[in-house]
Amino acid sequence: MSRPQGYSRAQIALHWAVAVLIIPQFLFNDAIGAAFDAAQKNEAIAFNAAAPLHVLTGLTILVLVVWRMVLRFTRGAPAPVATSNPMMTKLAAAVQHTMYLVLLLMVVSGGVTKFGGIELAGKVHGALALLLGLLVLVHVAGALKQQFVEKTGVIGRMMKAAD
Repeated sequence: MSRPQGYSRAQIALHWAVAVLIIPQFLFNDAIGAAFDAAQKNEAIAFNAAAPLHVLTGLTILVLVVWRMVLRFTRGAPAPVATSNPMMTKLAAAVQHTMYLVLLLMVVSGGVTKFGGIELAGKVHGALALLLGLLVLVHVAGALKQQFVEKTGVIGRMMKAAD
């Protein structure tokens, strides 16, 4: 399959939708954790909307990530932008692919924690959340470096569709 010249509207929309949905997952982490801990201890607490919203948002992210992966495999993705350091291109790809994997594993570990009550899965989920935060920071820093230091125009590829 030949590589497309740029990302499709759907790929761009999915990228930004997942990015936006990840933000509240981090912002409401404490409330979600408190609700889960209380439920594990069978403590009666007032309804906390953060917990069901976290689950719903996580499932939405799962659907969007799978959709994005299907598009990537069926439509393809544009070639990496030319950089002065080929190792950075490999690092960028590794970060991107690891983010996909972590997002998928977070839904699984979160589900096993919530619906299976397995505490270890909760610890894995927490560790994956930290890893995801780090990956997001590296991803954003890399994009900003390419855009403003190397002047590759990489951010424009996720702003304007090629189709």
